[in-house]
Amino acid sequence: MIGSKRFATMLAVLTSTLPLAAAAEDAAEDTASAALPPGTFRIPGTDTTVSVYGFAEVDATYDFDGRTSDINNFDWASFVSVQPFDNLGVEEPMKRQAFITARASRLGIMSNTPTPLGPLSVRLEADFVAPNTFQGELATNSTAFRLRHAYGQLGGLLIGQTWSTFFDGESTPDTVDFNPAAALALMRQTVARYTFTFSPEASLALAIENPQSLTFSSDYDAVPDFIAAFRYGGSRGHVSARAVTHEFRTTEHSKRAYGVGLSGSFKFANETLVAAVQGGDGIGRYMFNSLLQGAFDTGDQLELWRAYAYHIGLTHAWSPAVRSNVIWTQTFFAQNDRLEAAQRAFSEGAGTTDFIPNKRIDQLFVNTFWKITKNTEVGLEYTYGKRATFGLERGTQHRANVLVRFGLY
Repeated sequence: MIGSKRFATMLAVLTSTLPLAAAAEDAAEDTASAALPPGTFRIPGTDTTVSVYGFAEVDATYDFDGRTSDINNFDWASFVSVQPFDNLGVEEPMKRQAFITARASRLGIMSNTPTPLGPLSVRLEADFVAPNTFQGELATNSTAFRLRHAYGQLGGLLIGQTWSTFFDGESTPDTVDFNPAAALALMRQTVARYTFTFSPEASLALAIENPQSLTFSSDYDAVPDFIAAFRYGGSRGHVSARAVTHEFRTTEHSKRAYGVGLSGSFKFANETLVAAVQGGDGIGRYMFNSLLQGAFDTGDQLELWRAYAYHIGLTHAWSPAVRSNVIWTQTFFAQNDRLEAAQRAFSEGAGTTDFIPNKRIDQLFVNTFWKITKNTEVGLEYTYGKRATFGLERGTQHRANVLVRFGLY
C-alpha cells in the first residue's frame, strides 16, 4: 500500500497540475477563437462555429418624373417595366416624389459544423422588404420581416432557399438602387442543387428549383424547373454559362419555356468590368425586366414572349475607400401581334398600365460609393430608364438614389 505521506505528496502534485491543465485548455480555446474571422465565435461545448452579420441601411429616392404608385408590392426600387406613361395623355404621372425607408436593413447568421462527410454549413438571412400595408408610413412604419436565405450545404449538395442557380452574382453591377440591371435572374427560391467541382477554377451546378407560372390565367405548377450552370474563373475574373427549362401551365394549356445566359467579369488595374447577356422563349421571371412578360393564355393556347437583355458595367476604384460605377442595360421583346393584343386587353380591362406589353426597356446607372469609416458607407446615384411599348406609349424615369449603410462590425 501507498504510505499516507507519499499519497499526500502525489495528491498535492496532481491537484497542482489541474489548474495548469485547465489554463492550457482555456489558452488553446482562446487561440482557436482568436483565429476565427471577425464576428465568428465557437458555441461552448460544441465544435460548431457561428457567424453573425448584417447592417442597418437607409435608402432615399427622389423621382423627378413619375413612379409606380404601388411601392408596397412593386418595391420602391427601380422597376422600369411598369414605369407610368408620360405621353399621349394615357396616364398623368405624379412628378417630384420623395421616399425614405430602412426596409433594406439585414440580419444573418451562418454556422459551420464538422461532420464525417465534411463541414455542414447552415445559413439564415432576412431583411424587411416585404409588402408593407399594416401600420404603414402614416403611423409607426412597421415593416414585415422577409426571408432571404434558409439552407444547409454539405459538400457539393445545397438544399433550401437561396439565389437561383440561373443567377450569376459575380456579374451583378454595383448599384445604389435596391434592384439591379435587367439581364439578371433576380430570384431567391427553394432549390436542390449539386455542384461538381472539377478544379479550383471549374465547376458545374445542376439544380431542381421551385416552379412558379405567371400566365394571367388559372396558373398552377406540376413540374419543377431544371437548371444547369457552368463556371470557370480565377483571381482576374470569371465566365458563367447557364440554361433553364421551365413550364407555364394553366388548367387547360401548358407550354415549355427555356432561357440561356452568358456572363462574366474581368479585373484589370483599378477597373472591374462585368457583363451579361441572356434570353429565350418564355424566359419570364428568369430575367428581371421580363418578370411580367413571360407567357399569356390567349384563350385557345399559351403563347410565349421571346425576350433577351444585356448589361455592361464598369467599376473604377479611385482609392480603397471610393469607387464609381457606370452601368448600361437594355431589354428587348420580339413582336407578336396576337400576344400583344391579348395581354394589352387584359391590362386595360384590369384598369392598369402595368401589364401593357413592352417592346424595349433602357436603363442607365451612374454612382459613387464612399466608405467613410470602417463600417459606414454612403452611396449616391442617378438612374435613367425608358419604357417603350409596341404602341406609342412611353414611360421615362429620372431618379436620384442615396444609400447610408452601417455595418454591425
